[in-house]
Amino acid sequence: MKPTFGERKMNSEHPTYPNPTIQEAICEIHFRLSDDFDWKPALLGELYKHIEPDFPDLEPVTQVDFLFQVGPKGSGPMLRPSQQMMRYKHISRNLLIQFSKNILTVNVLPKYEGWEQMSADIFYAWGKVCGVIKPASITKIGLRYIDRIERTHPDEFPSEWLAPSDYIPKSALSSLPGFLYRLETRMNQDNKLIVTLGEPIDDSGRQSDAIVLDIDCIVEREIGVDNNAISQETEKLHDFAWQVFSASMTPRLERLLQGGE
Repeated sequence: MKPTFGERKMNSEHPTYPNPTIQEAICEIHFRLSDDFDWKPALLGELYKHIEPDFPDLEPVTQVDFLFQVGPKGSGPMLRPSQQMMRYKHISRNLLIQFSKNILTVNVLPKYEGWEQMSADIFYAWGKVCGVIKPASITKIGLRYIDRIERTHPDEFPSEWLAPSDYIPKSALSSLPGFLYRLETRMNQDNKLIVTLGEPIDDSGRQSDAIVLDIDCIVEREIGVDNNAISQETEKLHDFAWQVFSASMTPRLERLLQGGE
């Protein structure tokens, strides 16, 4: 049966593979500040004081968002207004926290250590942020997994690694190199899913031999700021991301994840 957002399997467990293909796991929390709280850029430095022992390196960054838009004049990316953020880097782990006026992002880079660890990182970051600001509510949470699979030869079909499912059609998986597939669907009033399958561009501007599967699960509604409310939503998002991934996994990909290929 096709899974839907909101379904939750009690005591469900997802495997943590010894050889994960996850290039990046991202949790993005959008929040609204209380009306009586004044935002100041100095709060970016205030957060640093709270996390400096674990995140001693920081740098300002500009976040640029692209929205893929379809309209009567055609389709393509639309640039959203940029905003200033501060990025904090963990002292020993491949882990980043990014913070701005209304967004907190936790970026987990290879090697992915499993959902239990990532969930702990999310609550650590949110707790520290709540120590310097006064959020009234959370308005959006996104949980995104970007998997990178290296081809064993340049003309290898994606179907060698991924199976057709409710989220990826057979036609996309039977394509030669030079393909891009994107699904953006609203599962219900509050939740949407974005699945992108394609080939990344390397530093020289050429398409690499890798296959990238990008799964982005998003909830957009008013959510409480306490850990229990956040946990309920992130667990649902994680369950759904896993269901999308596992529905598209071939035995060969599972062998790779287990370290056997």
